[in-house]
Amino acid sequence: MDGKHDVPGKLDLTIYLTSYNEEKMIEGAISRIVEALQGTGIGYEVIVMDDCSRDDSVNVVRHCIDKYQLGDRVRLVVNETNQGIGVNYYRAAEMGRGEYFIVLFGDNPVPLEAMKTVFALIGQADIIIPHYNTRLFNMTDNCDHRVFIRRMISVLYTPLIRILSGHRVAYFNGFCLHRRALVLKHRVNAFGLGYQAEMLTKILDETGITYREVKVHNYDRAYGLGTAFRPRNVLSVAGSLWRIFWRRLTCKRQA
Repeated sequence: MDGKHDVPGKLDLTIYLTSYNEEKMIEGAISRIVEALQGTGIGYEVIVMDDCSRDDSVNVVRHCIDKYQLGDRVRLVVNETNQGIGVNYYRAAEMGRGEYFIVLFGDNPVPLEAMKTVFALIGQADIIIPHYNTRLFNMTDNCDHRVFIRRMISVLYTPLIRILSGHRVAYFNGFCLHRRALVLKHRVNAFGLGYQAEMLTKILDETGITYREVKVHNYDRAYGLGTAFRPRNVLSVAGSLWRIFWRRLTCKRQA
């Protein structure tokens, strides 16, 4: 794995890599990112935002940076208190130097080929939207390999966002690739996982925005439990859903 590259002042891509109790998985996530971008000619940086992990995630990241000589590519930011993925997302966007911005996950659910597919589309639209063609029973064309309950939530959540927002994209969460300027312009006040859908629908409300959708595979985390169903996150998602609906209602009144 080659991490020795000259990093110019301006980059093509900033990657925000989440970290919260990911000691068993985050080294694999970092090495997979580097492998996916190797030989592409894409100038990139990785900002690892550790959200006050209670395990050894921070030391694993530091070891990984030293092991693969990634000091010119990977920055580690350690929060003293837990902030939430939505807050960290915008902090990383503010710190970044890339024209494009993407979130990837320390629990390493995104396969190598999915990363390569999305990275290859940099520059072809303002937003690249990965989706998994999630199915519950007919698995013939399903690319979502998460457990049944996670797929069921996606099958219910996506149509709800379409109804609330009026936008008809295939998926509203996940590792969307955005122009970083749009992320900063359309910042939303959400700390939980609803931030991506809320921001994406807000960006799509803007005239002239271009996007491409691409089908990729997706998997569950290999170890432990995620934070998606914790009460604090559920409340945050509910707030995002309300704001998506209210924004559409307000826009209709103004029209």
